[in-house]
Amino acid sequence: MAVNPNSPDGQILRKAFPLATMPGHEFSLLCAEINISEISKGNFLFTRNDSTEAFIYLIEGSVSLEAGTLKVDSISADSDSAKFALAHQFPRKISARAISDVRYISLKLNAFDQQEVKYEEKESAYMIDNDDSEKDAKNEDDWMSTLLKSPIFQRLPANNLQQIIMSLQEVKLEKGEVLFHQGDIGDYYYVVRKGRCTLSRKASERTKEIILTELGANETFGEDSLLSGEPRSVTVTAATDMVLSRIDKERFINLIKIPALTYITYPELSHEQTKEPVPILLDIRPTTEFNERHLKGSRNIPFFTLRMHIRDIKIESKKIIIICAESHLSKAAAFTLIQNKIDAVVLKGGLQTVPQDACSTGKEIFSLDDHQQEKSPLVETNKAATTTDISDTIDQQASQSSALNKDINLELQQENHLLKAEVARLNAELDSTKKQYRMLYKQTEKLKEVLDKLKSSK
Repeated sequence: MAVNPNSPDGQILRKAFPLATMPGHEFSLLCAEINISEISKGNFLFTRNDSTEAFIYLIEGSVSLEAGTLKVDSISADSDSAKFALAHQFPRKISARAISDVRYISLKLNAFDQQEVKYEEKESAYMIDNDDSEKDAKNEDDWMSTLLKSPIFQRLPANNLQQIIMSLQEVKLEKGEVLFHQGDIGDYYYVVRKGRCTLSRKASERTKEIILTELGANETFGEDSLLSGEPRSVTVTAATDMVLSRIDKERFINLIKIPALTYITYPELSHEQTKEPVPILLDIRPTTEFNERHLKGSRNIPFFTLRMHIRDIKIESKKIIIICAESHLSKAAAFTLIQNKIDAVVLKGGLQTVPQDACSTGKEIFSLDDHQQEKSPLVETNKAATTTDISDTIDQQASQSSALNKDINLELQQENHLLKAEVARLNAELDSTKKQYRMLYKQTEKLKEVLDKLKSSK
């Protein structure tokens, strides 16, 4: 007998992973095709070395997971562990014996096969659509629900989601504890479950460490070095006591990076530039490298300041084509933008695939719509190229100095970018505080009016 998606059994299945990530109509179709099986106490749902490739989910009752005479674990249908398929490795490494009367479903592996989703549809492709999803997402026990609604995870096949969730490891930090330092080798991708952490960076050993941003519950980090192959570009410190989940580099690359990122070749890019709206070509290399050679019409925001410009990039609502030297760092940049619901693709092979006659040198000036010219750091980056400021001085000195002085000037330029990014962050916080103040002021005035009316009515 088919399962009614709105029945108690259907709601139990809806909370399982990756069924929780399926669009509503696909979940309903799945429920119409599956049946609930029953087995009495003492019997086996499956045995060790069973090669039948099917996911088993508990609906009611409890099972004992056993390896020979050794009891590995026991799982009840109302536990968090039951949200995942039982012993999903094939052939089975352990046996599952019913320790009470059990009701369960069995799903073939292809039940989670997903068709390719167009970019415009990805926003809703894996939304969890039960009535209480928003409330559940706010519950600390349902942090995964929020994670699965992120744009990156919406791009992944359900099978990948299943493997990711099953392989997550928990990490706990105390306030002030450093998770990793700038310059460390990247080995994990992290999800914040509880607490907050700061991301900081030093332009050089001689400069002051600057806090770039702060991350909280349900936010992710650590992908930059995994995608680019470079050492960690920031230091991450717990601002409060924290609980995180992490996935190792190999699984991150195979399960998240490969299906989430898209690429474009230079010939395809040339064709793309004939379409409306014309995509933004965003060069994320250091400014000195950008000035030496860049694709005509491209803009420059160094990678380590990219997160500070997310809000302004969103304003333009255009596709972003990320460019760097060989495309390694571009993968990390695209990942960051996609996380923030920005359509971003990577120029495959980077600038080295671009013909020399398609490039220019020096600093370029770009214009946006009039209402954006005063706001966007995308423009500010290039406006800076037309003014005689510290960055100009640094660039001129760098081109005239020795190799050692070039390194020093590049460090100073990076520090200058970091300082500008910190100012932008503080200005954003100030704007937010002013808005809150105005809102509270209006509410206070309304309350005063109500109070005056009440007094006059007495």
